[in-house]
Amino acid sequence: MLQNELKSSLGKEFFSKLKIEPYYQPIVDLTGSSVFGYEALSRFLLDGVPMKPIRVFKMAEGLGILPELDLMCRKLAIEAFSKGLKGQLFINIFPAYLVSEYVGKGHTLTFLQQMKLSPSSVVLELNEAVKVQDMSLLKKAIKYYRDLGFGIAIDDIGTGFNSIHSLLELEGLLDYVKIPRELVDGVSKSKIKYNLIKVLSDVCASIGAKAIYEGLEKEEDLMTIYYDFNAQLVQGFYFSEPIPVQRAKEYSPSVNLPKECDGNCLHGRRLQELKLSPSERFYHFLECVEGLMERYVLLEVEDKRYFVDLWKLKSQLDSRRINLYYYKELKEVISKERDIFLELHNLPTIRSDATDIRNLFDLVTNSRKEVFLLMEGDKVKVIERHTLLDHFSKRLAKELANVNPLTHLPGNRVIEEKIKRFSSTVDEFWVCYMDLDNFKAFNDAYGFYAGDQMIKKVGFLLENFRKENPDRVFVGHVGGDDFVILLWDMSLGEAKEKLLKLLKNLQEKLLEFYSPEDRKRSYFVARDREDELREFPIASISAVLLRGSPDPLDISKRSAQLKKKAKSYRGSVLFVEHLNEILTINL
Repeated sequence: MLQNELKSSLGKEFFSKLKIEPYYQPIVDLTGSSVFGYEALSRFLLDGVPMKPIRVFKMAEGLGILPELDLMCRKLAIEAFSKGLKGQLFINIFPAYLVSEYVGKGHTLTFLQQMKLSPSSVVLELNEAVKVQDMSLLKKAIKYYRDLGFGIAIDDIGTGFNSIHSLLELEGLLDYVKIPRELVDGVSKSKIKYNLIKVLSDVCASIGAKAIYEGLEKEEDLMTIYYDFNAQLVQGFYFSEPIPVQRAKEYSPSVNLPKECDGNCLHGRRLQELKLSPSERFYHFLECVEGLMERYVLLEVEDKRYFVDLWKLKSQLDSRRINLYYYKELKEVISKERDIFLELHNLPTIRSDATDIRNLFDLVTNSRKEVFLLMEGDKVKVIERHTLLDHFSKRLAKELANVNPLTHLPGNRVIEEKIKRFSSTVDEFWVCYMDLDNFKAFNDAYGFYAGDQMIKKVGFLLENFRKENPDRVFVGHVGGDDFVILLWDMSLGEAKEKLLKLLKNLQEKLLEFYSPEDRKRSYFVARDREDELREFPIASISAVLLRGSPDPLDISKRSAQLKKKAKSYRGSVLFVEHLNEILTINL
Protein backbone atom coordinates (compact mmCIF):
# COMPACT_ATOMS: atom_id res chain seq x y z
CA MET A 1 0.00 0.00 0.00
CA LEU A 2 2.78 2.41 1.00
CA GLN A 3 4.70 1.48 -2.15
CA ASN A 4 1.69 2.29 -4.32
CA GLU A 5 1.19 5.62 -2.59
CA LEU A 6 4.87 6.47 -3.07
CA LYS A 7 4.65 5.50 -6.73
CA SER A 8 1.56 7.66 -7.16
CA SER A 9 3.20 10.61 -5.42
CA LEU A 10 6.41 10.38 -7.45
CA GLY A 11 4.42 9.91 -10.61
CA LYS A 12 2.34 13.00 -9.99
CA GLU A 13 5.46 15.04 -9.25
CA PHE A 14 7.16 13.72 -12.41
CA PHE A 15 4.20 14.56 -14.65
CA SER A 16 3.73 17.99 -13.02
CA LYS A 17 7.26 18.93 -14.13
CA LEU A 18 7.06 17.27 -17.55
CA LYS A 19 5.88 19.02 -20.72
CA ILE A 20 5.12 16.78 -23.73
CA GLU A 21 4.84 18.13 -27.28
CA PRO A 22 3.90 15.83 -30.18
CA TYR A 23 6.21 15.94 -33.20
CA TYR A 24 5.62 14.29 -36.57
CA GLN A 25 8.09 12.94 -39.11
CA PRO A 26 6.62 12.71 -42.63
CA ILE A 27 6.54 9.38 -44.46
CA VAL A 28 6.90 10.23 -48.15
CA ASP A 29 5.34 8.40 -51.08
CA LEU A 30 7.93 8.57 -53.88
CA THR A 31 5.49 7.48 -56.58
CA GLY A 32 3.34 10.56 -56.08
CA SER A 33 5.84 12.92 -54.44
CA SER A 34 3.34 13.30 -51.61
CA VAL A 35 2.99 12.75 -47.87
CA PHE A 36 1.68 9.26 -47.16
CA GLY A 37 1.51 9.74 -43.41
CA TYR A 38 3.37 10.76 -40.26
CA GLU A 39 5.14 8.93 -37.50
CA ALA A 40 4.15 10.43 -34.16
CA LEU A 41 7.07 11.17 -31.82
CA SER A 42 7.33 13.11 -28.59
CA ARG A 43 9.63 15.89 -27.40
CA PHE A 44 10.05 16.54 -23.67
CA LEU A 45 10.89 19.39 -21.31
CA LEU A 46 11.53 18.47 -17.67
CA ASP A 47 11.56 21.53 -15.43
CA GLY A 48 12.00 23.56 -18.60
CA VAL A 49 15.09 21.60 -19.69
CA PRO A 50 15.00 19.64 -22.99
CA MET A 51 15.38 15.91 -22.36
CA LYS A 52 16.14 13.10 -24.77
CA PRO A 53 13.09 10.79 -25.19
CA ILE A 54 15.05 7.67 -24.29
CA ARG A 55 16.11 9.24 -20.98
CA VAL A 56 12.56 10.32 -20.11
CA PHE A 57 11.23 6.83 -20.81
CA LYS A 58 14.00 5.29 -18.70
CA MET A 59 13.11 7.61 -15.80
CA ALA A 60 9.42 6.72 -16.14
CA GLU A 61 10.31 3.04 -16.18
CA GLY A 62 12.33 3.49 -12.99
CA LEU A 63 9.37 5.18 -11.32
CA GLY A 64 7.04 2.42 -12.52
CA ILE A 65 4.90 4.80 -14.59
CA LEU A 66 6.05 3.86 -18.11
CA PRO A 67 2.56 2.70 -19.24
CA GLU A 68 1.05 6.01 -18.07
CA LEU A 69 3.69 8.02 -19.97
CA ASP A 70 3.21 5.94 -23.10
CA LEU A 71 -0.55 6.45 -22.90
CA MET A 72 -0.22 10.21 -22.44
CA CYS A 73 2.11 10.52 -25.45
CA ARG A 74 -0.35 8.53 -27.56
CA LYS A 75 -3.32 10.68 -26.46
CA LEU A 76 -1.56 13.96 -27.24
CA ALA A 77 -0.35 12.66 -30.61
CA ILE A 78 -3.90 11.72 -31.65
CA GLU A 79 -5.35 15.04 -30.42
CA ALA A 80 -2.81 17.15 -32.34
CA PHE A 81 -3.11 14.98 -35.48
CA SER A 82 -6.89 15.46 -35.53
CA LYS A 83 -6.44 19.24 -35.92
CA GLY A 84 -5.61 19.25 -39.60
CA LEU A 85 -3.09 16.56 -40.58
CA LYS A 86 -4.00 14.17 -43.41
CA GLY A 87 -2.88 10.67 -44.30
CA GLN A 88 -1.89 7.80 -42.01
CA LEU A 89 -0.87 8.36 -38.40
CA PHE A 90 1.84 5.90 -37.27
CA ILE A 91 1.78 5.48 -33.48
CA ASN A 92 4.56 3.60 -31.67
CA ILE A 93 3.27 1.05 -29.21
CA PHE A 94 5.04 -1.71 -27.29
CA PRO A 95 3.63 -5.18 -28.10
CA ALA A 96 2.93 -5.77 -24.39
CA TYR A 97 0.78 -2.62 -24.26
CA LEU A 98 -1.12 -3.66 -27.37
CA VAL A 99 -1.93 -6.96 -25.70
CA SER A 100 -2.98 -5.22 -22.46
CA GLU A 101 -5.35 -2.96 -24.43
CA TYR A 102 -6.76 -6.04 -26.16
CA VAL A 103 -7.48 -7.85 -22.89
CA GLY A 104 -8.37 -4.67 -20.96
CA LYS A 105 -9.45 -1.15 -21.87
CA GLY A 106 -8.96 -0.04 -25.46
CA HIS A 107 -7.57 3.43 -24.74
CA THR A 108 -6.32 4.07 -28.28
CA LEU A 109 -9.74 3.35 -29.80
CA THR A 110 -11.37 5.60 -27.18
CA PHE A 111 -8.99 8.47 -27.98
CA LEU A 112 -9.81 8.14 -31.70
CA GLN A 113 -13.55 8.16 -31.04
CA GLN A 114 -13.20 11.29 -28.91
CA MET A 115 -11.31 13.03 -31.75
CA LYS A 116 -13.75 11.66 -34.40
CA LEU A 117 -10.94 9.82 -36.24
CA SER A 118 -11.40 6.48 -37.97
CA PRO A 119 -9.18 3.51 -37.00
CA SER A 120 -8.40 3.14 -40.72
CA SER A 121 -6.34 6.35 -40.49
CA VAL A 122 -4.05 4.91 -37.79
CA VAL A 123 -1.19 2.42 -38.02
CA LEU A 124 -0.05 0.81 -34.78
CA GLU A 125 3.73 0.52 -35.02
CA LEU A 126 5.08 -2.33 -32.90
CA ASN A 127 8.49 -1.72 -31.39
CA GLU A 128 10.29 -4.89 -32.44
CA ALA A 129 13.21 -4.24 -30.10
CA VAL A 130 11.12 -5.42 -27.13
CA LYS A 131 11.02 -9.17 -26.77
CA VAL A 132 7.55 -10.69 -27.11
CA GLN A 133 6.72 -13.17 -24.34
CA ASP A 134 3.44 -14.56 -25.70
CA MET A 135 3.35 -14.50 -29.50
CA SER A 136 -0.02 -16.27 -29.72
CA LEU A 137 -1.71 -13.60 -27.58
CA LEU A 138 -0.01 -10.84 -29.59
CA LYS A 139 -1.33 -12.37 -32.83
CA LYS A 140 -4.87 -12.39 -31.40
CA ALA A 141 -4.51 -8.73 -30.41
CA ILE A 142 -3.20 -7.77 -33.86
CA LYS A 143 -6.03 -9.60 -35.60
CA TYR A 144 -8.54 -7.85 -33.32
CA TYR A 145 -7.20 -4.39 -34.12
CA ARG A 146 -6.88 -5.12 -37.84
CA ASP A 147 -10.53 -6.21 -37.88
CA LEU A 148 -11.39 -2.80 -36.37
CA GLY A 149 -9.59 -1.13 -39.28
CA PHE A 150 -6.18 -0.34 -37.79
CA GLY A 151 -3.06 -0.91 -39.85
CA ILE A 152 -0.19 -2.81 -38.24
CA ALA A 153 3.51 -2.09 -38.75
CA ILE A 154 6.63 -3.61 -37.22
CA ASP A 155 9.55 -1.33 -36.45
CA ASP A 156 13.34 -1.80 -36.52
CA ILE A 157 13.11 -5.17 -38.23
CA GLY A 158 16.44 -6.95 -38.19
CA THR A 159 17.80 -5.11 -35.15
CA GLY A 160 15.71 -6.41 -32.24
CA PHE A 161 15.36 -9.64 -30.32
CA ASN A 162 12.88 -11.34 -32.66
CA SER A 163 14.22 -10.11 -36.01
CA ILE A 164 13.25 -12.24 -39.03
CA HIS A 165 11.45 -14.64 -36.69
CA SER A 166 8.83 -11.94 -36.10
CA LEU A 167 8.14 -11.68 -39.83
CA LEU A 168 7.62 -15.43 -40.02
CA GLU A 169 5.34 -15.49 -36.98
CA LEU A 170 3.28 -12.49 -38.08
CA GLU A 171 2.94 -13.45 -41.75
CA GLY A 172 -0.39 -12.20 -43.09
CA LEU A 173 -0.91 -9.86 -40.12
CA LEU A 174 1.42 -7.01 -41.10
CA ASP A 175 0.56 -4.10 -43.37
CA TYR A 176 3.95 -2.36 -43.15
CA VAL A 177 7.51 -3.35 -42.28
CA LYS A 178 9.97 -0.63 -41.35
CA ILE A 179 13.50 -1.26 -42.55
CA PRO A 180 15.73 0.52 -40.02
CA ARG A 181 18.20 3.35 -40.36
CA GLU A 182 21.06 1.03 -39.39
CA LEU A 183 20.62 -0.74 -42.75
CA VAL A 184 19.39 2.10 -44.95
CA ASP A 185 22.07 4.64 -44.07
CA GLY A 186 25.06 3.95 -46.32
CA VAL A 187 23.40 1.20 -48.38
CA SER A 188 24.82 2.76 -51.56
CA LYS A 189 28.35 1.84 -50.56
CA SER A 190 27.91 -1.25 -48.37
CA LYS A 191 27.54 -4.64 -50.03
CA ILE A 192 26.32 -6.26 -46.79
CA LYS A 193 23.62 -3.61 -46.20
CA TYR A 194 22.59 -3.79 -49.85
CA ASN A 195 22.11 -7.57 -49.74
CA LEU A 196 20.32 -7.48 -46.38
CA ILE A 197 17.86 -4.85 -47.61
CA LYS A 198 17.31 -6.81 -50.81
CA VAL A 199 16.37 -9.89 -48.75
CA LEU A 200 14.05 -7.89 -46.47
CA SER A 201 12.42 -6.14 -49.43
CA ASP A 202 11.77 -9.50 -51.11
CA VAL A 203 10.35 -10.91 -47.87
CA CYS A 204 8.00 -7.91 -47.52
CA ALA A 205 6.73 -8.43 -51.06
CA SER A 206 6.19 -12.14 -50.45
CA ILE A 207 4.06 -11.59 -47.29
CA GLY A 208 2.08 -8.70 -48.79
CA ALA A 209 3.51 -5.98 -46.53
CA LYS A 210 4.73 -2.58 -47.74
CA ALA A 211 8.32 -1.74 -46.86
CA ILE A 212 9.08 1.68 -45.36
CA TYR A 213 12.74 2.65 -45.58
CA GLU A 214 13.72 4.69 -42.50
CA GLY A 215 16.72 6.88 -41.81
CA LEU A 216 17.31 8.28 -45.28
CA GLU A 217 19.80 11.12 -45.14
CA LYS A 218 21.84 10.89 -48.37
CA GLU A 219 20.77 11.26 -51.99
CA GLU A 220 22.87 8.31 -53.13
CA ASP A 221 21.07 6.02 -50.63
CA LEU A 222 17.72 7.30 -51.88
CA MET A 223 18.70 6.57 -55.48
CA THR A 224 19.81 3.06 -54.55
CA ILE A 225 16.64 2.03 -52.74
CA TYR A 226 14.41 3.76 -55.31
CA TYR A 227 15.96 2.31 -58.45
CA ASP A 228 17.26 -1.02 -57.12
CA PHE A 229 14.48 -1.95 -54.68
CA ASN A 230 11.52 -0.07 -56.23
CA ALA A 231 10.98 1.76 -52.95
CA GLN A 232 7.67 3.58 -52.57
CA LEU A 233 7.54 4.70 -48.92
CA VAL A 234 10.52 6.43 -47.30
CA GLN A 235 11.28 8.42 -44.18
CA GLY A 236 14.28 10.33 -42.93
CA PHE A 237 16.11 13.62 -42.50
CA TYR A 238 16.71 13.81 -46.27
CA PHE A 239 13.04 14.82 -46.49
CA SER A 240 12.31 16.22 -43.05
CA GLU A 241 13.28 15.99 -39.41
CA PRO A 242 10.45 15.43 -36.89
CA ILE A 243 8.47 18.70 -36.81
CA PRO A 244 5.65 20.24 -34.71
CA VAL A 245 2.10 19.86 -35.93
CA GLN A 246 1.85 23.37 -37.41
CA ARG A 247 4.92 22.86 -39.59
CA ALA A 248 3.68 19.38 -40.50
CA LYS A 249 0.46 20.93 -41.86
CA GLU A 250 2.52 23.13 -44.18
CA TYR A 251 5.03 20.46 -45.22
CA SER A 252 5.24 19.42 -48.87
CA PRO A 253 7.97 17.00 -49.97
CA SER A 254 10.40 17.89 -52.71
CA VAL A 255 11.23 14.74 -54.66
CA ASN A 256 13.25 15.03 -57.85
CA LEU A 257 13.12 11.54 -59.29
CA PRO A 258 12.28 10.88 -62.96
CA LYS A 259 8.94 9.08 -63.27
CA GLU A 260 7.98 9.87 -66.83
CA CYS A 261 8.84 6.36 -67.97
CA ASP A 262 6.11 4.69 -65.88
CA GLY A 263 8.48 1.93 -64.86
CA ASN A 264 9.64 1.21 -68.42
CA CYS A 265 12.90 3.14 -68.41
CA LEU A 266 16.11 1.93 -66.84
CA HIS A 267 18.07 3.97 -64.35
CA GLY A 268 21.70 3.24 -63.66
CA ARG A 269 24.23 4.26 -61.04
CA ARG A 270 26.49 7.16 -61.82
CA LEU A 271 30.18 6.57 -62.33
CA GLN A 272 32.66 8.56 -60.27
CA GLU A 273 35.22 9.80 -62.80
CA LEU A 274 38.89 9.77 -61.91
CA LYS A 275 41.88 10.70 -64.09
CA LEU A 276 45.37 9.53 -63.14
CA SER A 277 48.77 9.19 -64.76
CA PRO A 278 49.97 5.62 -65.57
CA SER A 279 53.10 6.34 -63.55
CA GLU A 280 51.10 7.19 -60.41
CA ARG A 281 51.73 4.84 -57.51
CA PHE A 282 48.95 2.43 -56.67
CA TYR A 283 48.63 3.79 -53.15
CA HIS A 284 47.64 7.17 -54.64
CA PHE A 285 44.73 5.49 -56.45
CA LEU A 286 43.67 3.86 -53.15
CA GLU A 287 43.76 7.26 -51.44
CA CYS A 288 41.60 8.78 -54.19
CA VAL A 289 38.86 6.14 -53.89
CA GLU A 290 38.92 5.93 -50.09
CA GLY A 291 35.67 7.26 -48.69
CA LEU A 292 33.92 7.61 -52.07
CA MET A 293 30.13 7.27 -51.83
CA GLU A 294 29.85 5.70 -55.30
CA ARG A 295 30.47 2.01 -55.80
CA TYR A 296 31.74 2.35 -59.37
CA VAL A 297 34.64 4.38 -60.73
CA LEU A 298 35.46 5.38 -64.29
CA LEU A 299 39.25 5.53 -64.28
CA GLU A 300 40.99 7.33 -67.14
CA VAL A 301 44.65 6.46 -67.63
CA GLU A 302 46.21 8.14 -70.69
CA ASP A 303 43.97 7.29 -73.66
CA LYS A 304 42.22 4.33 -72.00
CA ARG A 305 39.23 4.21 -69.69
CA TYR A 306 38.66 1.50 -67.12
CA PHE A 307 35.60 0.44 -65.17
CA VAL A 308 36.37 -0.36 -61.52
CA ASP A 309 33.97 -1.94 -59.02
CA LEU A 310 35.24 -0.79 -55.62
CA TRP A 311 33.35 -3.57 -53.82
CA LYS A 312 35.12 -6.12 -56.00
CA LEU A 313 38.43 -4.34 -55.47
CA LYS A 314 38.12 -4.55 -51.69
CA SER A 315 36.93 -8.16 -51.67
CA GLN A 316 39.53 -9.53 -54.12
CA LEU A 317 42.65 -7.64 -53.11
CA ASP A 318 43.73 -8.98 -49.75
CA SER A 319 46.23 -7.17 -47.55
CA ARG A 320 49.13 -9.21 -48.95
CA ARG A 321 48.42 -8.17 -52.54
CA ILE A 322 47.76 -4.58 -51.56
CA ASN A 323 51.12 -4.44 -49.81
CA LEU A 324 52.73 -6.02 -52.85
CA TYR A 325 51.23 -3.40 -55.19
CA TYR A 326 51.39 -0.44 -52.81
CA TYR A 327 54.36 1.36 -54.39
CA LYS A 328 53.95 -0.13 -57.87
CA GLU A 329 53.01 2.04 -60.83
CA LEU A 330 49.29 2.08 -61.58
CA LYS A 331 49.76 0.78 -65.14
CA GLU A 332 51.53 -2.31 -63.80
CA VAL A 333 48.74 -3.11 -61.35
CA ILE A 334 46.13 -2.63 -64.08
CA SER A 335 47.95 -5.04 -66.39
CA LYS A 336 48.00 -7.72 -63.67
CA GLU A 337 44.43 -7.25 -62.39
CA ARG A 338 42.42 -7.30 -65.61
CA ASP A 339 39.32 -8.70 -63.91
CA ILE A 340 39.20 -5.67 -61.59
CA PHE A 341 40.25 -2.96 -64.06
CA LEU A 342 37.89 -3.64 -66.99
CA GLU A 343 38.41 -1.72 -70.20
CA LEU A 344 35.25 0.27 -70.78
CA HIS A 345 34.80 -0.67 -74.44
CA ASN A 346 34.63 -4.36 -73.48
CA LEU A 347 31.47 -3.89 -71.41
CA PRO A 348 28.09 -4.48 -73.13
CA THR A 349 26.07 -1.30 -73.69
CA ILE A 350 22.32 -0.69 -73.77
CA ARG A 351 20.17 2.43 -73.88
CA SER A 352 17.97 3.53 -70.98
CA ASP A 353 14.96 3.92 -73.31
CA ALA A 354 15.46 0.54 -74.98
CA THR A 355 12.25 -0.99 -76.25
CA ASP A 356 13.23 -4.35 -77.75
CA ILE A 357 12.72 -6.17 -74.47
CA ARG A 358 12.86 -9.74 -75.75
CA ASN A 359 16.18 -9.34 -77.51
CA LEU A 360 17.63 -7.39 -74.59
CA PHE A 361 16.47 -10.05 -72.13
CA ASP A 362 18.22 -12.71 -74.24
CA LEU A 363 21.34 -10.54 -74.42
CA VAL A 364 21.52 -10.12 -70.65
CA THR A 365 20.66 -13.77 -69.94
CA ASN A 366 23.39 -15.07 -72.24
CA SER A 367 26.03 -12.58 -71.10
CA ARG A 368 28.64 -13.50 -68.50
CA LYS A 369 29.11 -9.85 -67.54
CA GLU A 370 27.79 -8.80 -64.13
CA VAL A 371 27.53 -5.12 -65.11
CA PHE A 372 26.39 -3.26 -68.23
CA LEU A 373 26.95 0.27 -69.40
CA LEU A 374 23.75 2.26 -69.62
CA MET A 375 23.46 5.20 -71.99
CA GLU A 376 21.15 7.94 -70.70
CA GLY A 377 21.42 10.46 -73.50
CA ASP A 378 25.08 11.50 -73.52
CA LYS A 379 25.68 10.22 -70.00
CA VAL A 380 27.32 6.88 -69.28
CA LYS A 381 26.06 5.04 -66.21
CA VAL A 382 26.25 1.47 -65.00
CA ILE A 383 23.60 -1.09 -64.15
CA GLU A 384 23.94 -4.55 -62.62
CA ARG A 385 22.93 -7.71 -64.43
CA HIS A 386 20.47 -8.80 -61.72
CA THR A 387 18.70 -5.43 -61.94
CA LEU A 388 18.38 -5.77 -65.72
CA LEU A 389 17.03 -9.31 -65.48
CA ASP A 390 14.48 -8.27 -62.88
CA HIS A 391 13.45 -5.21 -64.92
CA PHE A 392 13.14 -7.04 -68.24
CA SER A 393 11.39 -10.09 -66.77
CA LYS A 394 8.73 -7.85 -65.19
CA ARG A 395 8.20 -5.98 -68.46
CA LEU A 396 8.06 -9.24 -70.42
CA ALA A 397 5.50 -10.66 -67.99
CA LYS A 398 3.43 -7.51 -68.39
CA GLU A 399 3.56 -7.72 -72.17
CA LEU A 400 2.88 -11.46 -72.26
CA ALA A 401 -0.20 -10.93 -70.12
CA ASN A 402 -1.66 -8.97 -73.01
CA VAL A 403 -0.64 -10.82 -76.15
CA ASN A 404 -2.85 -12.20 -78.88
CA PRO A 405 -3.14 -15.99 -78.38
CA LEU A 406 -2.94 -16.65 -82.12
CA THR A 407 0.01 -14.49 -83.17
CA HIS A 408 1.64 -13.91 -79.75
CA LEU A 409 1.97 -10.24 -80.68
CA PRO A 410 1.25 -7.52 -78.07
CA GLY A 411 -2.42 -6.54 -77.76
CA ASN A 412 -4.34 -3.29 -77.40
CA ARG A 413 -3.21 -2.33 -73.91
CA VAL A 414 0.47 -2.59 -74.78
CA ILE A 415 -0.13 -0.77 -78.09
CA GLU A 416 -1.77 2.15 -76.26
CA GLU A 417 1.04 2.30 -73.69
CA LYS A 418 3.66 2.33 -76.46
CA ILE A 419 1.90 5.18 -78.28
CA LYS A 420 1.63 7.28 -75.11
CA ARG A 421 5.25 6.57 -74.21
CA PHE A 422 6.61 7.41 -77.66
CA SER A 423 4.70 10.70 -77.56
CA SER A 424 6.86 11.84 -74.64
CA THR A 425 10.17 10.14 -75.42
CA VAL A 426 10.75 10.50 -79.18
CA ASP A 427 10.60 13.60 -81.40
CA GLU A 428 8.46 11.98 -84.09
CA PHE A 429 6.96 8.58 -84.77
CA TRP A 430 4.71 7.01 -87.38
CA VAL A 431 1.72 4.69 -86.99
CA CYS A 432 0.64 2.19 -89.61
CA TYR A 433 -2.73 0.44 -89.31
CA MET A 434 -3.27 -2.47 -91.69
CA ASP A 435 -5.79 -5.21 -92.22
CA LEU A 436 -6.47 -8.01 -94.66
CA ASP A 437 -9.10 -7.19 -97.22
CA ASN A 438 -12.08 -9.54 -97.57
CA PHE A 439 -10.88 -11.72 -94.70
CA LYS A 440 -14.42 -12.75 -93.71
CA ALA A 441 -15.09 -13.89 -97.26
CA PHE A 442 -11.82 -15.87 -97.24
CA ASN A 443 -12.88 -17.53 -93.97
CA ASP A 444 -16.23 -18.49 -95.48
CA ALA A 445 -14.65 -19.86 -98.66
CA TYR A 446 -11.64 -21.68 -97.20
CA GLY A 447 -12.71 -22.37 -93.61
CA PHE A 448 -11.71 -21.06 -90.16
CA TYR A 449 -8.59 -23.21 -89.91
CA ALA A 450 -7.16 -21.65 -93.07
CA GLY A 451 -8.14 -18.22 -91.73
CA ASP A 452 -6.27 -18.85 -88.48
CA GLN A 453 -3.20 -20.04 -90.37
CA MET A 454 -3.25 -16.89 -92.49
CA ILE A 455 -3.41 -14.66 -89.40
CA LYS A 456 -0.55 -16.63 -87.81
CA LYS A 457 1.51 -16.15 -90.97
CA VAL A 458 0.93 -12.41 -90.94
CA GLY A 459 1.96 -12.28 -87.28
CA PHE A 460 5.12 -14.28 -88.03
CA LEU A 461 6.11 -11.99 -90.91
CA LEU A 462 5.44 -8.84 -88.88
CA GLU A 463 7.58 -10.18 -86.01
CA ASN A 464 10.40 -10.85 -88.50
CA PHE A 465 10.01 -7.28 -89.75
CA ARG A 466 10.41 -6.05 -86.17
CA LYS A 467 13.50 -8.18 -85.64
CA GLU A 468 15.07 -6.68 -88.74
CA ASN A 469 14.56 -3.21 -87.20
CA PRO A 470 14.75 -4.00 -83.44
CA ASP A 471 15.38 -0.47 -82.18
CA ARG A 472 12.99 1.37 -84.50
CA VAL A 473 9.89 -0.79 -85.01
CA PHE A 474 7.10 -2.16 -82.81
CA VAL A 475 4.32 -4.45 -84.05
CA GLY A 476 1.02 -5.24 -82.35
CA HIS A 477 -2.18 -7.20 -83.03
CA VAL A 478 -5.36 -5.19 -82.48
CA GLY A 479 -7.52 -8.27 -83.06
CA GLY A 480 -9.01 -10.27 -85.93
CA ASP A 481 -7.18 -9.27 -89.11
CA ASP A 482 -6.16 -5.80 -87.82
CA PHE A 483 -2.54 -4.98 -87.00
CA VAL A 484 -0.50 -1.95 -85.91
CA ILE A 485 3.10 -1.01 -86.71
CA LEU A 486 4.91 1.83 -84.90
CA LEU A 487 8.05 3.28 -86.50
CA TRP A 488 10.44 5.87 -85.04
CA ASP A 489 13.92 7.33 -85.51
CA MET A 490 13.28 7.50 -89.26
CA SER A 491 11.96 9.94 -91.81
CA LEU A 492 8.56 9.63 -93.44
CA GLY A 493 10.28 8.61 -96.67
CA GLU A 494 12.16 5.77 -94.97
CA ALA A 495 9.03 4.59 -93.13
CA LYS A 496 7.09 4.59 -96.40
CA GLU A 497 9.81 2.63 -98.19
CA LYS A 498 10.03 -0.01 -95.45
CA LEU A 499 6.25 -0.47 -95.35
CA LEU A 500 5.91 -0.83 -99.11
CA LYS A 501 8.56 -3.55 -99.05
CA LEU A 502 6.79 -5.27 -96.13
CA LEU A 503 3.37 -5.13 -97.79
CA LYS A 504 4.75 -6.60 -100.99
CA ASN A 505 6.34 -9.44 -99.01
CA LEU A 506 3.09 -10.07 -97.14
CA GLN A 507 1.13 -10.13 -100.36
CA GLU A 508 3.52 -12.67 -101.91
CA LYS A 509 3.41 -14.98 -98.87
CA LEU A 510 -0.37 -14.82 -98.53
CA LEU A 511 -0.80 -16.15 -102.08
CA GLU A 512 0.24 -19.56 -100.71
CA PHE A 513 -3.12 -19.80 -98.91
CA TYR A 514 -5.17 -19.73 -102.13
CA SER A 515 -5.84 -22.59 -104.55
CA PRO A 516 -3.87 -22.71 -107.83
CA GLU A 517 -7.08 -21.90 -109.68
CA ASP A 518 -7.75 -18.76 -107.60
CA ARG A 519 -4.11 -17.65 -107.90
CA LYS A 520 -4.24 -18.00 -111.65
CA ARG A 521 -7.35 -15.82 -112.03
CA SER A 522 -6.33 -13.42 -109.14
CA TYR A 523 -9.68 -13.67 -107.36
CA PHE A 524 -11.80 -16.11 -105.37
CA VAL A 525 -15.56 -16.51 -105.24
CA ALA A 526 -17.51 -16.24 -101.99
CA ARG A 527 -20.73 -14.81 -100.63
CA ASP A 528 -20.79 -11.15 -99.58
CA ARG A 529 -22.62 -9.58 -96.63
CA GLU A 530 -25.86 -9.60 -98.67
CA ASP A 531 -25.39 -13.36 -99.21
CA GLU A 532 -24.71 -12.82 -102.92
CA LEU A 533 -21.94 -14.68 -104.75
CA ARG A 534 -19.22 -12.32 -106.00
CA GLU A 535 -15.54 -12.12 -106.88
CA PHE A 536 -12.96 -10.95 -104.29
CA PRO A 537 -9.31 -9.98 -105.02
CA ILE A 538 -6.76 -12.39 -103.52
CA ALA A 539 -4.02 -11.46 -101.01
CA SER A 540 -5.19 -7.86 -100.78
CA ILE A 541 -4.06 -5.61 -97.92
CA SER A 542 -5.15 -2.08 -96.96
CA ALA A 543 -2.76 0.04 -94.87
CA VAL A 544 -2.65 3.66 -93.71
CA LEU A 545 0.37 5.59 -92.46
CA LEU A 546 -0.16 8.47 -90.01
CA ARG A 547 1.95 10.79 -87.92
CA GLY A 548 1.83 9.70 -84.26
CA SER A 549 0.04 11.66 -81.53
CA PRO A 550 -0.34 11.23 -77.73
CA ASP A 551 -3.97 10.15 -78.05
CA PRO A 552 -4.50 6.53 -79.23
CA LEU A 553 -8.22 7.27 -79.74
CA ASP A 554 -7.40 10.17 -82.07
CA ILE A 555 -5.07 7.93 -84.09
CA SER A 556 -7.73 5.21 -84.26
CA LYS A 557 -10.39 7.64 -85.56
CA ARG A 558 -8.07 9.10 -88.20
CA SER A 559 -7.00 5.66 -89.37
CA ALA A 560 -10.61 4.45 -89.64
CA GLN A 561 -11.47 7.36 -91.97
CA LEU A 562 -8.40 6.77 -94.12
CA LYS A 563 -8.95 3.01 -94.32
CA LYS A 564 -12.35 3.64 -95.91
CA LYS A 565 -10.60 5.57 -98.66
CA ALA A 566 -7.89 2.90 -99.02
CA LYS A 567 -10.47 0.12 -99.33
CA SER A 568 -12.20 1.91 -102.18
CA TYR A 569 -9.19 0.92 -104.33
CA ARG A 570 -8.87 -2.59 -105.74
CA GLY A 571 -5.82 -4.51 -104.57
CA SER A 572 -3.23 -3.69 -101.92
CA VAL A 573 -2.66 -0.01 -101.10
CA LEU A 574 -0.82 2.21 -98.63
CA PHE A 575 -2.50 5.55 -97.87
CA VAL A 576 -0.01 8.15 -96.54
CA GLU A 577 -1.97 10.75 -94.55
CA HIS A 578 0.76 13.38 -94.33
CA LEU A 579 1.14 13.48 -98.12
CA ASN A 580 -2.48 12.63 -98.97
CA GLU A 581 -0.96 9.97 -101.21
CA ILE A 582 -2.23 6.54 -102.32
CA LEU A 583 0.44 3.97 -103.19
CA THR A 584 -0.52 0.69 -104.83
CA ILE A 585 1.44 -2.55 -104.37
CA ASN A 586 1.75 -4.72 -107.45
CA LEU A 587 3.15 -8.24 -107.56
